[in-house]
Amino acid sequence: VNNKMLMDSIDRAVLLVKEGSKKPIVISTGENSIRLSINSDLGKMDEDIEAEKTGKDIVIGFNPKFVMDALKVIDDEKVGLYMLNSKSPCFIKDEDESYIYVVLPVNIKND
Repeated sequence: VNNKMLMDSIDRAVLLVKEGSKKPIVISTGENSIRLSINSDLGKMDEDIEAEKTGKDIVIGFNPKFVMDALKVIDDEKVGLYMLNSKSPCFIKDEDESYIYVVLPVNIKND
C-alpha cells in the first residue's frame, strides 16, 4: 500500500477521535484495496485505498497512533502490511526486511 496515502487516511480518521479516547481504526482488506473505517461520537469515516493483496480478506482493528508512529519513520513509498488474522500482530516491513515494525491489534465489535 502507498505509505503517504495510508498515513493521510489515518490522519483524517484521528480527527474524529476525542483526546484520550481509545477508538480503534478498523482495516478491512478487499480485492484490490483496503478500507479504513472509524466510528466515534464525533462522526464516521470509511475510506478505500488502492493496495495489492494476496491471501484471504481480513478485518482487524488498531490503535491509530501506533500505526502512525511506525509509518512516520518509514521513507519507502510503498509499505507491506502482513496480517494473519484479527488476533495476531501486524508486521509492517519491506521486502528486504531492512525494517520490521510490529503493531498489536485491538478487539473490535462487529456491528
